[in-house]
Amino acid sequence: MFPAQISQTDPNELLRCRDSSQLMVEDQQGHNENAKADAALAHEVDHALWKDAAFRATDHDNIDVRVSGGIVYLYGHVSSLTNQHRAENAIQSVDGILSIKNYLIPDDGLVTEVATALGQLESAYDCKFFTGVSHGVVLLSGNVDNTNIKLLAEKCAASNPNVRGVINSVRVRGSGLDLQGQPFLQPSIGVEIFFLDGISGRVRQVIINPDNRRVVAMTIQGRFADQRQESKSLNNGEARPPERILVLPMRAVRYLTPVSGFLNIHSNERKQYMDFDPSHFFIPKKDWKAPYPYCPDDVLFPVEQQDVENQILQQLPRSPFTLELKDQIAGEQPTANDSLGG
Repeated sequence: MFPAQISQTDPNELLRCRDSSQLMVEDQQGHNENAKADAALAHEVDHALWKDAAFRATDHDNIDVRVSGGIVYLYGHVSSLTNQHRAENAIQSVDGILSIKNYLIPDDGLVTEVATALGQLESAYDCKFFTGVSHGVVLLSGNVDNTNIKLLAEKCAASNPNVRGVINSVRVRGSGLDLQGQPFLQPSIGVEIFFLDGISGRVRQVIINPDNRRVVAMTIQGRFADQRQESKSLNNGEARPPERILVLPMRAVRYLTPVSGFLNIHSNERKQYMDFDPSHFFIPKKDWKAPYPYCPDDVLFPVEQQDVENQILQQLPRSPFTLELKDQIAGEQPTANDSLGG
């Protein structure tokens, strides 16, 4: 049986995912000066981490620093347990820190957890998987007898709530080597995404495949009219075009940075994307932990993904492991209310 996910309501996750509206309410209640002090302290902590050359070269870009009431919270993924402690040591000398809450996830610990979980599959199907982890992203390799075992291994690795995503390079015996895998991409919420013709929108949510925790698409929001036509309409006193939400597959991304993204399609290539339809997606269950750096409200699941698990299991050889897992999945299928997060 795959390990259960930890609760999304962990206090450390709630703090990291506090929305801006909550912070604004706190400011209006007279906490503005404290917020400024925390922001200044967070800047000093980040600078202290940056000054550590070894940490800067390996892990600095994969962590998040939050400060609340003088308490420093560290989130994200680091390459080793040594670097998890290194980050804490690097900021010990910063004045004003009351305490440090270190929630950094080291790769060496995560790879052990994932490899241990995969051991059940190896025993059941007489195969061997090789596991690597880089800042929370799991790379699977090895050889198996059929595609369904490969997909089951992917789901097993993704069942660990601290995994950011799974790159599945397991090879099915007798098949050719697939070198066309999609790169691992995580567009930041709120960043501007540009079509080839210069029209843009901002990332609103990401759509994740729950079986591998990877982003498969994103929704972007904006006024997607030809800029010349929009300028002409405004000059004539006509109303601006309404905002729309589009769903763009990650295969349409040409280049992605932490602050922007660029597509390989034009805005008029309608066959390459669709308008957002809420009925095609559902909200993850409340106890599902979103992969870093996302928060619960950032994520949607595609509706068709709900049936993939049973399709895989129906085609697998029947072993005690398969029967146990099938019973588990049957008991976890979301109801109509679950799909809405209720």
